[in-house]
Amino acid sequence: MDDVIGAVAELADSDQAAVLCSLVESSGSIPMSERAKMLVLADGRVLGTIGGGCLEAEILVVAGDVAATGRPQMTSYTMTEKQAGEHGLNCGGSVRIYSERLDTQAVEYYRVIDQARRQRRSCVLATALQAGERALFGPGERSSGTLGVDVDPMAARWAREALGSEQARLHPIGASEAGDVFIEPFAPPPLLYVFGGGHVGGQIAQLAKNTGFHVVVVDDRPYFANANRHPSVDECIADDIDAVFARIPIDEQTYIVAATRGHVHDEIVVEHAIGTAARYIGMLGSERKKLILWERIQQRGGSRARLDEVFSPIGFNIGADTPEEIAVCVVGEMIQVRRGARKAWKTKRLQTTTGQ
Repeated sequence: MDDVIGAVAELADSDQAAVLCSLVESSGSIPMSERAKMLVLADGRVLGTIGGGCLEAEILVVAGDVAATGRPQMTSYTMTEKQAGEHGLNCGGSVRIYSERLDTQAVEYYRVIDQARRQRRSCVLATALQAGERALFGPGERSSGTLGVDVDPMAARWAREALGSEQARLHPIGASEAGDVFIEPFAPPPLLYVFGGGHVGGQIAQLAKNTGFHVVVVDDRPYFANANRHPSVDECIADDIDAVFARIPIDEQTYIVAATRGHVHDEIVVEHAIGTAARYIGMLGSERKKLILWERIQQRGGSRARLDEVFSPIGFNIGADTPEEIAVCVVGEMIQVRRGARKAWKTKRLQTTTGQ
């Protein structure tokens, strides 16, 4: 989705027309992200995906119609798992895709959204699907645009509830001329600090970057915290670990991993981390190591309740041995925390209907 947001924002500097196709509702097992978007440009380029296969082929036809007429369309698509396999999709399930030709206001809003994410600020876009009106909400009561006087109060409440999350939601509002309201929160990517740039820390950093985290590697040894050693990460900080915490930003979307070269340094990381609002704190090591360090930190005034929230031993226990395998365990655990809950796999077979 990030590349699509950036591409829409860039349309502000061009006259090129484009159609944006967004997943607004789904049920069952679906072959795409729940925040899937696809941008179809007038020159034929397609960015992003809403699932591939026959579904995407149909939406490309819809996008052509929307580009020609300027009228948005809602496409409902339901497919059984058997049919999904026959037509190149990976799953069965039901989706609704909203396709719209982007106007100047929409492009400007996405430019603001893209800028806010780069500055690590959250915002929420509310779209009245039938009326085509939009409103953009930031923290507090700040907003721009309107969905209509009868809808704005509800949209503002839904936006406040969604702010800072990653879960979009379609809100039916009955007989209103606005139609259903799609509430899309846009939060900055989760920020991960990997303390320790050795073999395990490096693999965690690389995999986390590949799965959507903004990654910073921290190590007091310059040889282990530099762009040559970690070319895929966003930043490397070579400095005293104890001093770093005084100046790095940490908020509710921050993840902290202690994977340093020894107990002493891991203890420093955890003791500082539990005094922050970090969403996830994890430490490599054994249960025995954890008990020893927790006792020492608590004796110095560290919160026992907060220590109990630390993921240690870190990662899912799947018998991992190599740095690469350990990284899979750790990043998998962070993804579970990020998404909030385990996905409920539905096995009920769905009836097949397609339509617009």
